[in-house]
Amino acid sequence: MKAERQTTMLPEVTLLIDARGSRPENAVGVGDLWYEPEVWSLPLSPAPKVLYAGLCSFLGHRQINRKDLRNTLKNCTEEEIAAALEDLVRHSLLVPIEKVTGSDILPGYEVRSIERFNG
Repeated sequence: MKAERQTTMLPEVTLLIDARGSRPENAVGVGDLWYEPEVWSLPLSPAPKVLYAGLCSFLGHRQINRKDLRNTLKNCTEEEIAAALEDLVRHSLLVPIEKVTGSDILPGYEVRSIERFNG
């Protein structure tokens, strides 16, 4: 008997709220599309680091769609992307949020500064 593999479906749109504070002098990026370069020295595996920088680049849009989320980690499955998101939540870099609309509940994350990292 073949084991069935569960698939994680990433939402079509994930809301993003910028809770990082003011842009530091050493930020990488342009305008509102920046991240803190210290993310690369955090004790995390590569996928969460890349995902964090990618999410920061979409904060100016206040959302990221599934296609862009998957393109941030091109060679990862949706399960691996979900695991990277969970890792960022576990270390306090993301806080899950939900926004209730007239007909739906939209999932999202508050993105925090790496100064909030809980290792």
